[in-house]
Amino acid sequence: MNRKIRTALSTFIVLSIIALAALVFIYYRADKVPKASFEQDEQVKVQIEKIRYSGTKAGRVEWELEADSARRSKDDDLTTLEKVTVTFFARDSTSHVLTADEGRFKEEAGEIEVSGNVVVRSSGGGFTIKTSSLTYFVNGRKITTEERVKMTSRGIDLEGTGLVVLVDSQSFRLLRKVKAVFRGPAV
Repeated sequence: MNRKIRTALSTFIVLSIIALAALVFIYYRADKVPKASFEQDEQVKVQIEKIRYSGTKAGRVEWELEADSARRSKDDDLTTLEKVTVTFFARDSTSHVLTADEGRFKEEAGEIEVSGNVVVRSSGGGFTIKTSSLTYFVNGRKITTEERVKMTSRGIDLEGTGLVVLVDSQSFRLLRKVKAVFRGPAV
């Protein structure tokens, strides 16, 4: 009996030493793994890379927004965007593509504000608009800016301050200080 107790005790001690060695090995190995550190912005609820968002009405896509990154605010109804592309679809299925360095999307208000190297191009190459910032109103399907605008199309170059574009009727109005240069044989 004494021999059985010694064997059991020896086995217990050997297994304990092996278990202790395994625990020490795991502890030191885990300690050498690089630790990830996260800086948390208290105002940001969500941050997404490569976002695509669209607005539909009666089953028809009216606009699509793409951005390299988006940050959604916790407290406000505000999504901040970088490298923005917005495509607007008129009722007759023509499209207009807007690009800008940055933007802000206010979903509740239905506003997409963009700034920095803003360019709007029509799908058929009919016109190009360049300005520093503008706003698209989702519900009114209207583009506006109070900034200086340069617009080029077939046979005419326009410049002015302030712009209103109605997407569905594809009409526009330059508001102030308008200059026009006509080109081509018709002039």
